[in-house]
Amino acid sequence: MSFLAEPNDANFKGNVHGGKVMKWIDEIGYALSVQYSGKYCVTKFVDDIEFLKPINIGDLVKLDAEIIKVGNSSLRIKVLVSSTNLIEKSSKKNCECYIVFVAIDEKGNKTKIQE
Repeated sequence: MSFLAEPNDANFKGNVHGGKVMKWIDEIGYALSVQYSGKYCVTKFVDDIEFLKPINIGDLVKLDAEIIKVGNSSLRIKVLVSSTNLIEKSSKKNCECYIVFVAIDEKGNKTKIQE
């Protein structure tokens, strides 16, 4: 997933809000978990989120997600957030975390992930 950081994503200093980054992490985790499982999935747990360097307005933001463990009804996903200043052509790692999604059925109960 990649896009430009916009002014409405940022605080008064011009850095993207941590909450906005967390939203993006949740969105890419959801997309990957549903794509893999073919089921509706919800966020169960976010672990070890570490903000390393700020994302600035105008940076090209890139999120990479990778499934690192598949359970009966859950997926553990590693997410890496990086950004590039397009003018200076400099990139940096901004954030990294692990997130767990659980597949659920129409009644909101855990359901088995079919491989």
